[in-house]
Amino acid sequence: MRIRRTASLLVLLASLAAATSAHQTRIYWADEVPTGWAGVWAPDLLTVAERTHYTRTVSTIQLHEWIAALKLKSDKVHVVNMFTSPMRKVAPAIVIGSPRITSPQQARQSGKPVVFLLGNIHPPESEAAEALMMVARDLATGKHKAVLDNLIVMIAPVYNVDGTDTFVTQDGSLGSETPHIQGIRENSQGLDLNRDAVKLATVEGNGLARTLNTWDPLLFLDGHLMSRVNHGYANTYGTTTVPAAAPGPRDYMHDVLFPAVREMTRKQFGLEVFSHALATPNTFPPQAWSHDRAAWTVEAKFVVNDYGLRNRFAIITETPGQPTFERRIYAQYAYVTALLEYVAAHAKDMQAIVKAADDKTVADVLAGAEAGTLRNFLDGEYQSAGKIDVLAYRTNEPAYKPGTSLMSTKAGTASGVPETVHNVDDLTKPVGTRTAWVPRAYLLTADMADIAEKLRAHNIKVTVTDKAMRVEGEEFVIDTLRKVRSAGYDMTTLDGAFRKVATKEFPAGSFYVDMAQPMANATFYYLEPQARDGFVGWWVFDEHLKQLGAGNKSGVVYPVFKVKANKAGS
Repeated sequence: MRIRRTASLLVLLASLAAATSAHQTRIYWADEVPTGWAGVWAPDLLTVAERTHYTRTVSTIQLHEWIAALKLKSDKVHVVNMFTSPMRKVAPAIVIGSPRITSPQQARQSGKPVVFLLGNIHPPESEAAEALMMVARDLATGKHKAVLDNLIVMIAPVYNVDGTDTFVTQDGSLGSETPHIQGIRENSQGLDLNRDAVKLATVEGNGLARTLNTWDPLLFLDGHLMSRVNHGYANTYGTTTVPAAAPGPRDYMHDVLFPAVREMTRKQFGLEVFSHALATPNTFPPQAWSHDRAAWTVEAKFVVNDYGLRNRFAIITETPGQPTFERRIYAQYAYVTALLEYVAAHAKDMQAIVKAADDKTVADVLAGAEAGTLRNFLDGEYQSAGKIDVLAYRTNEPAYKPGTSLMSTKAGTASGVPETVHNVDDLTKPVGTRTAWVPRAYLLTADMADIAEKLRAHNIKVTVTDKAMRVEGEEFVIDTLRKVRSAGYDMTTLDGAFRKVATKEFPAGSFYVDMAQPMANATFYYLEPQARDGFVGWWVFDEHLKQLGAGNKSGVVYPVFKVKANKAGS
């Protein structure tokens, strides 16, 4: 009898264990992906990666052909041509809506927010381009049609069209040996498009800015690839960290959206994802988890960081470099799909947060600028957000794939289940370090038309005065102009100080930038002479400063006036 009871108990325990196991999500590590995860599709809707068993990636002509095939299979698709590149290639953005949306006006009338997804800003990091095509296919053909009940999704799989079509044989420098052939990082002028967000010196940057200005996405995502790393995550994510940006959207991303989407990605796709950072190198266990180590600085030069200055949501994703191309595509696809489902379910809440940020930006200017009490951040740094647990591998060693000349990963490194490292310092909290007074307006003289147009390119309202103005405020007196090497660029740096001016007259035809507008945070950051990487830093003012003699003599007045108040009778 006792034996029977014992046997029955063992059967019961085994059943309970099986039931518990059935409810546990399987996690896929290293190169693992679920069998058949991409689904079964007609040949003309397969991506280049799928057709070549994940050894090749898409070209621009192949993208256009694929979009044409998608349009034949769906009534939800419209295509916007963002720009024509210096090499005469068109960069398409796919607009997917139900019903079909063909203009920004229709999008606004629908009441649905726009989500914009970008790939191939750096063509060697092509997993996002391939994943975004799969996401577009899902949305347009109805696999994830519920998302379109609440969202309009714009997808630009290939942003850097010229770099994408400058194909080179892969050398494995980013970690994996596939795809075997891919594009180069820079555009056809040799410029990094993810360093152009402030200066807008490229055709591509201006084309993207025009598209964002007209469609006004609630959320913008930019997909990337890291190089060989020691962390154990399938994908990593980050948001705007420029301290001058409105805190409301950033705090929501960090405190609410990111944890929720991380959990969704785990449960729905079996992947562990975490914040975009890197651990302390050449040591195990790592001591710190740092944005700085991942080259994610507090500067606005990155498209995602700059977009946050618009009071909108923005995300960068970065997969590790060493897994297979299929795994990296799956990681991007999984995260973006979970993200879209989350945003669709919380669209109204997120729209309210953005509107509150816009309203508060204007209200703060009206309440504090003339009083001289409103300040914002010129610079910042990352500080500790506390201690966290991090998934990490002890080793990740490059090695030639046996029998080939392809660089891959040494067997037994960066594979299997990573270790959990406890009490790692989370250095991802952006904290402002220097501030300046936010004025009621900025005034520029009539010879600053190029600066006014640059501001307008960023969606900032600039008016031309129709009569002379007498104003009170501050002007910056330049002591020295220096070029400081930073992250590969010679940034312009001004030393000096502000002085109060009781009365200054500007003639009719001057450019007036009223700060009581939602783009006030961006305007402040771009125009302040000592911002970390505003217009001064990125050489936008260099010709004007040269003509004034800055760098050759002291006492030169910076050619942007900070207005505290209009004088009576002006």
